[in-house]
Amino acid sequence: MTAVTPAGARTCPNCGRDRPESFCAHCGQSDRDYARALRSVAGEFVRETFEVDSRLFRTLKLLMFRPGSLTREFSRNRRAGFVSPVRLYIFASFIFFLLLSLRGDFRSAGALNTTEENLGGRLTEEQPEDATAQPTTEERLEAFRAGLPPEQQRKADDILARPAGNVARQIFVGMGGRAGAGVAEMGWVERSLHLSGIDMLHDPSVAPRRLIANMPVAMFFLLPILGLVLAVFYFRKKRFYVEHLVFAIHTQAFTFLIYSVALLLPESGPGNWVRVGCLLVPYPYFVIALRRYYENGWVLTVAKSVGMYLLYSLALIPAFLISLFVTG
Repeated sequence: MTAVTPAGARTCPNCGRDRPESFCAHCGQSDRDYARALRSVAGEFVRETFEVDSRLFRTLKLLMFRPGSLTREFSRNRRAGFVSPVRLYIFASFIFFLLLSLRGDFRSAGALNTTEENLGGRLTEEQPEDATAQPTTEERLEAFRAGLPPEQQRKADDILARPAGNVARQIFVGMGGRAGAGVAEMGWVERSLHLSGIDMLHDPSVAPRRLIANMPVAMFFLLPILGLVLAVFYFRKKRFYVEHLVFAIHTQAFTFLIYSVALLLPESGPGNWVRVGCLLVPYPYFVIALRRYYENGWVLTVAKSVGMYLLYSLALIPAFLISLFVTG
Protein backbone atom coordinates (compact mmCIF):
# COMPACT_ATOMS: atom_id res chain seq x y z
CA MET A 1 0.00 0.00 0.00
CA THR A 2 1.15 3.53 -0.75
CA ALA A 3 1.23 6.03 2.11
CA VAL A 4 -1.10 8.95 1.60
CA THR A 5 0.51 12.38 2.00
CA PRO A 6 -1.61 14.66 4.22
CA ALA A 7 -3.20 17.65 2.58
CA GLY A 8 -0.90 20.69 2.58
CA ALA A 9 2.20 18.68 3.51
CA ARG A 10 5.50 19.43 1.82
CA THR A 11 8.65 17.39 1.39
CA CYS A 12 11.77 18.36 3.28
CA PRO A 13 14.63 18.78 0.75
CA ASN A 14 17.19 17.82 3.40
CA CYS A 15 15.85 14.40 4.49
CA GLY A 16 13.04 13.76 2.01
CA ARG A 17 10.34 13.30 4.67
CA ASP A 18 6.99 15.01 4.88
CA ARG A 19 7.10 18.45 6.48
CA PRO A 20 3.58 19.64 7.38
CA GLU A 21 4.90 22.60 9.44
CA SER A 22 7.56 25.27 9.03
CA PHE A 23 10.20 22.97 10.53
CA CYS A 24 10.86 19.34 9.68
CA ALA A 25 9.98 17.05 12.59
CA HIS A 26 12.79 14.65 11.66
CA CYS A 27 15.90 16.79 10.90
CA GLY A 28 14.77 20.21 12.14
CA GLN A 29 15.51 22.15 8.93
CA SER A 30 13.22 25.12 8.32
CA ASP A 31 11.32 25.80 5.13
CA ARG A 32 13.42 28.85 4.26
CA ASP A 33 14.93 28.93 0.78
CA TYR A 34 18.06 31.05 0.41
CA ALA A 35 18.21 30.60 -3.37
CA ARG A 36 16.60 33.98 -3.94
CA ALA A 37 17.50 37.67 -4.34
CA LEU A 38 20.47 38.91 -2.29
CA ARG A 39 18.48 41.86 -0.91
CA SER A 40 15.93 39.69 0.87
CA VAL A 41 18.61 37.28 2.15
CA ALA A 42 20.71 40.18 3.53
CA GLY A 43 17.68 41.69 5.23
CA GLU A 44 16.83 38.37 6.86
CA PHE A 45 20.44 37.93 8.01
CA VAL A 46 20.50 41.35 9.69
CA ARG A 47 17.10 40.75 11.26
CA GLU A 48 18.17 37.38 12.68
CA THR A 49 21.56 38.63 13.82
CA PHE A 50 20.21 41.52 15.86
CA GLU A 51 16.80 40.06 16.66
CA VAL A 52 14.99 43.21 15.49
CA ASP A 53 11.54 42.09 16.50
CA SER A 54 9.32 42.19 19.58
CA ARG A 55 11.83 40.09 21.54
CA LEU A 56 14.46 42.82 21.26
CA PHE A 57 12.18 45.53 22.59
CA ARG A 58 10.91 43.27 25.36
CA THR A 59 14.51 42.44 26.28
CA LEU A 60 15.66 46.06 26.27
CA LYS A 61 12.70 47.12 28.41
CA LEU A 62 13.68 44.69 31.16
CA LEU A 63 17.41 45.28 30.75
CA MET A 64 17.28 49.07 30.89
CA PHE A 65 14.51 49.69 33.40
CA ARG A 66 14.36 46.57 35.61
CA PRO A 67 17.93 45.75 36.74
CA GLY A 68 18.36 42.04 37.39
CA SER A 69 14.92 41.05 36.07
CA LEU A 70 16.19 39.79 32.73
CA THR A 71 18.64 37.43 34.43
CA ARG A 72 15.89 36.29 36.76
CA GLU A 73 13.73 35.38 33.76
CA PHE A 74 16.65 33.38 32.36
CA SER A 75 17.06 31.48 35.64
CA ARG A 76 13.34 30.66 35.57
CA ASN A 77 13.91 29.18 32.09
CA ARG A 78 11.67 31.79 30.45
CA ARG A 79 13.88 32.37 27.42
CA ALA A 80 11.70 32.18 24.31
CA GLY A 81 10.39 35.73 24.62
CA PHE A 82 13.82 37.37 24.96
CA VAL A 83 17.02 37.80 22.99
CA SER A 84 19.67 35.29 24.02
CA PRO A 85 22.42 36.68 26.33
CA VAL A 86 25.20 36.17 23.76
CA ARG A 87 23.28 37.92 20.98
CA LEU A 88 22.35 40.74 23.32
CA TYR A 89 26.00 41.20 24.30
CA ILE A 90 27.11 41.22 20.64
CA PHE A 91 24.38 43.72 19.76
CA ALA A 92 25.26 46.08 22.64
CA SER A 93 29.05 45.88 22.21
CA PHE A 94 28.76 46.39 18.44
CA ILE A 95 26.77 49.59 18.89
CA PHE A 96 29.04 50.94 21.62
CA PHE A 97 32.38 50.35 19.90
CA LEU A 98 31.00 51.52 16.56
CA LEU A 99 29.88 54.82 18.10
CA LEU A 100 33.14 55.10 20.03
CA SER A 101 35.21 54.71 16.87
CA LEU A 102 33.03 57.21 14.99
CA ARG A 103 32.97 59.73 17.84
CA GLY A 104 36.65 59.57 18.76
CA ASP A 105 38.91 62.32 17.46
CA PHE A 106 42.49 61.11 17.81
CA ARG A 107 44.25 63.78 15.79
CA SER A 108 45.40 65.74 18.81
CA ALA A 109 48.62 64.45 20.34
CA GLY A 110 47.77 66.04 23.67
CA ALA A 111 50.33 66.47 26.43
CA LEU A 112 53.06 64.46 24.70
CA ASN A 113 53.44 67.18 22.07
CA THR A 114 53.68 69.98 24.63
CA THR A 115 56.95 71.49 25.70
CA GLU A 116 58.58 72.23 28.99
CA GLU A 117 57.46 75.87 28.74
CA ASN A 118 53.81 74.84 28.28
CA LEU A 119 53.97 72.78 31.46
CA GLY A 120 55.51 75.53 33.53
CA GLY A 121 59.02 74.14 33.42
CA ARG A 122 58.13 71.11 35.51
CA LEU A 123 59.72 68.66 33.07
CA THR A 124 63.39 68.97 32.36
CA GLU A 125 65.65 66.65 30.47
CA GLU A 126 67.93 64.73 32.78
CA GLN A 127 71.34 66.34 33.04
CA PRO A 128 74.46 64.56 34.24
CA GLU A 129 76.05 65.55 37.48
CA ASP A 130 79.34 66.19 35.71
CA ALA A 131 80.72 66.34 32.18
CA THR A 132 82.15 62.85 32.29
CA ALA A 133 78.67 61.27 32.66
CA GLN A 134 77.25 62.82 29.45
CA PRO A 135 79.03 60.53 26.94
CA THR A 136 77.84 57.46 28.87
CA THR A 137 74.21 58.57 28.63
CA GLU A 138 74.53 59.33 24.94
CA GLU A 139 76.17 56.00 24.27
CA ARG A 140 73.41 54.13 26.06
CA LEU A 141 70.76 56.04 24.10
CA GLU A 142 72.54 55.37 20.81
CA ALA A 143 72.89 51.66 21.63
CA PHE A 144 69.19 51.49 22.37
CA ARG A 145 68.32 53.29 19.12
CA ALA A 146 70.67 51.13 17.02
CA GLY A 147 69.04 47.95 18.30
CA LEU A 148 65.55 48.98 17.19
CA PRO A 149 63.84 47.62 14.05
CA PRO A 150 64.11 50.00 11.03
CA GLU A 151 60.56 51.36 11.41
CA GLN A 152 61.08 52.03 15.11
CA GLN A 153 64.43 53.69 14.36
CA ARG A 154 62.66 56.10 12.04
CA LYS A 155 60.14 56.95 14.72
CA ALA A 156 62.92 57.34 17.29
CA ASP A 157 64.73 59.80 15.00
CA ASP A 158 61.51 61.80 14.59
CA ILE A 159 61.09 61.96 18.36
CA LEU A 160 64.72 63.00 18.95
CA ALA A 161 64.39 65.72 16.28
CA ARG A 162 61.77 67.51 18.38
CA PRO A 163 62.67 70.46 20.64
CA ALA A 164 64.59 69.65 23.81
CA GLY A 165 61.61 70.61 25.99
CA ASN A 166 59.19 68.26 24.21
CA VAL A 167 57.61 65.84 26.67
CA ALA A 168 57.71 62.84 24.32
CA ARG A 169 61.37 63.47 23.57
CA GLN A 170 62.25 63.63 27.25
CA ILE A 171 60.41 60.39 27.97
CA PHE A 172 62.17 58.64 25.10
CA VAL A 173 65.59 59.89 26.21
CA GLY A 174 64.91 58.62 29.71
CA MET A 175 63.64 55.28 28.40
CA GLY A 176 66.62 54.77 26.10
CA GLY A 177 69.10 55.90 28.72
CA ARG A 178 67.79 53.38 31.21
CA ALA A 179 67.60 50.53 28.69
CA GLY A 180 71.02 51.00 27.13
CA ALA A 181 70.60 47.92 24.91
CA GLY A 182 68.73 46.82 21.81
CA VAL A 183 65.28 45.34 22.08
CA ALA A 184 66.59 42.09 20.61
CA GLU A 185 68.34 41.45 23.93
CA MET A 186 65.16 41.99 25.96
CA GLY A 187 62.47 39.54 26.97
CA TRP A 188 59.22 39.34 24.99
CA VAL A 189 57.17 41.43 27.42
CA GLU A 190 59.85 44.10 27.89
CA ARG A 191 60.40 44.29 24.13
CA SER A 192 56.65 44.74 23.51
CA LEU A 193 56.46 47.49 26.13
CA HIS A 194 59.38 49.41 24.61
CA LEU A 195 58.22 49.10 21.00
CA SER A 196 54.64 50.07 21.86
CA GLY A 197 55.95 52.93 23.99
CA ILE A 198 57.86 54.30 21.01
CA ASP A 199 54.73 54.02 18.83
CA MET A 200 52.71 56.06 21.33
CA LEU A 201 55.44 58.64 21.90
CA HIS A 202 55.68 59.14 18.15
CA ASP A 203 51.89 59.31 17.67
CA PRO A 204 49.81 59.50 20.89
CA SER A 205 46.63 58.74 18.93
CA VAL A 206 47.87 55.14 18.68
CA ALA A 207 46.75 54.53 22.29
CA PRO A 208 42.99 55.18 21.89
CA ARG A 209 42.97 53.45 18.51
CA ARG A 210 44.48 50.32 20.01
CA LEU A 211 42.04 50.39 22.90
CA ILE A 212 39.07 50.59 20.55
CA ALA A 213 40.49 47.86 18.33
CA ASN A 214 41.31 45.41 21.13
CA MET A 215 38.92 46.13 24.00
CA PRO A 216 35.86 44.38 22.49
CA VAL A 217 37.78 41.10 22.55
CA ALA A 218 39.33 41.87 25.95
CA MET A 219 35.97 42.70 27.52
CA PHE A 220 34.43 39.53 26.10
CA PHE A 221 37.15 37.36 27.64
CA LEU A 222 36.80 39.22 30.95
CA LEU A 223 33.16 38.17 31.27
CA PRO A 224 34.03 34.70 32.66
CA ILE A 225 36.18 36.42 35.30
CA LEU A 226 33.28 38.62 36.39
CA GLY A 227 31.08 35.52 36.47
CA LEU A 228 33.66 33.80 38.67
CA VAL A 229 33.79 36.80 41.02
CA LEU A 230 29.98 36.69 41.31
CA ALA A 231 30.10 32.94 42.00
CA VAL A 232 32.63 33.47 44.80
CA PHE A 233 30.67 36.25 46.50
CA TYR A 234 27.34 34.42 46.17
CA PHE A 235 28.43 30.81 46.61
CA ARG A 236 25.79 30.35 49.34
CA LYS A 237 23.04 30.98 46.79
CA LYS A 238 23.76 27.59 45.19
CA ARG A 239 23.37 28.92 41.66
CA PHE A 240 25.09 27.43 38.64
CA TYR A 241 28.08 29.27 37.20
CA VAL A 242 26.14 29.84 33.96
CA GLU A 243 23.61 31.92 35.89
CA HIS A 244 26.35 34.14 37.30
CA LEU A 245 27.85 34.42 33.82
CA VAL A 246 24.51 35.49 32.32
CA PHE A 247 24.16 38.13 35.05
CA ALA A 248 27.62 39.42 34.09
CA ILE A 249 26.63 39.51 30.41
CA HIS A 250 23.45 41.43 31.11
CA THR A 251 25.12 44.05 33.31
CA GLN A 252 27.93 44.51 30.79
CA ALA A 253 25.41 44.84 27.95
CA PHE A 254 23.60 47.55 29.92
CA THR A 255 26.90 49.39 30.43
CA PHE A 256 27.60 49.31 26.70
CA LEU A 257 24.14 50.61 25.85
CA ILE A 258 24.08 53.41 28.41
CA TYR A 259 27.56 54.50 27.36
CA SER A 260 26.33 54.48 23.76
CA VAL A 261 23.63 56.94 24.78
CA ALA A 262 26.31 59.10 26.43
CA LEU A 263 28.32 59.14 23.19
CA LEU A 264 25.30 60.48 21.31
CA LEU A 265 24.76 63.39 23.71
CA PRO A 266 26.45 66.80 23.34
CA GLU A 267 29.37 67.71 25.59
CA SER A 268 27.95 71.14 26.44
CA GLY A 269 24.68 72.52 27.77
CA PRO A 270 21.98 70.43 29.47
CA GLY A 271 22.93 67.40 27.38
CA ASN A 272 26.29 67.30 29.11
CA TRP A 273 24.65 66.78 32.51
CA VAL A 274 22.62 63.90 31.13
CA ARG A 275 25.82 62.55 29.60
CA VAL A 276 27.62 62.64 32.92
CA GLY A 277 24.65 60.91 34.54
CA CYS A 278 24.82 58.12 31.94
CA LEU A 279 28.49 57.58 32.75
CA LEU A 280 27.73 57.27 36.47
CA VAL A 281 24.64 55.05 36.21
CA PRO A 282 26.33 51.61 35.75
CA TYR A 283 27.39 51.29 39.40
CA PRO A 284 23.96 51.96 41.02
CA TYR A 285 22.43 49.79 38.28
CA PHE A 286 24.84 46.99 39.26
CA VAL A 287 23.90 47.31 42.94
CA ILE A 288 20.16 47.26 42.23
CA ALA A 289 20.57 44.27 39.91
CA LEU A 290 22.51 42.39 42.59
CA ARG A 291 19.83 43.19 45.16
CA ARG A 292 16.97 42.05 42.93
CA TYR A 293 18.60 38.90 41.55
CA TYR A 294 20.47 37.56 44.58
CA GLU A 295 17.98 38.89 47.15
CA ASN A 296 20.41 40.01 49.87
CA GLY A 297 19.90 43.06 52.06
CA TRP A 298 20.99 46.47 50.85
CA VAL A 299 23.94 46.85 53.21
CA LEU A 300 25.37 43.43 52.34
CA THR A 301 24.73 44.02 48.63
CA VAL A 302 26.58 47.35 48.63
CA ALA A 303 29.49 45.85 50.57
CA LYS A 304 29.75 42.93 48.16
CA SER A 305 29.51 45.24 45.15
CA VAL A 306 32.52 47.24 46.36
CA GLY A 307 34.53 44.05 46.87
CA MET A 308 33.56 42.76 43.43
CA TYR A 309 34.52 46.03 41.75
CA LEU A 310 37.94 45.88 43.40
CA LEU A 311 38.55 42.27 42.36
CA TYR A 312 37.30 42.87 38.83
CA SER A 313 39.57 45.91 38.52
CA LEU A 314 42.56 43.65 39.20
CA ALA A 315 41.71 41.89 35.94
CA LEU A 316 40.48 44.97 34.07
CA ILE A 317 43.66 47.04 34.50
CA PRO A 318 45.96 44.34 33.02
CA ALA A 319 43.50 43.94 30.15
CA PHE A 320 43.84 47.65 29.33
CA LEU A 321 47.63 47.45 29.54
CA ILE A 322 47.74 44.38 27.31
CA SER A 323 45.50 46.14 24.79
CA LEU A 324 47.88 49.10 24.76
CA PHE A 325 51.36 47.59 24.92
CA VAL A 326 51.32 43.91 24.02
CA THR A 327 48.89 43.72 21.08
CA GLY A 328 50.59 46.35 18.96
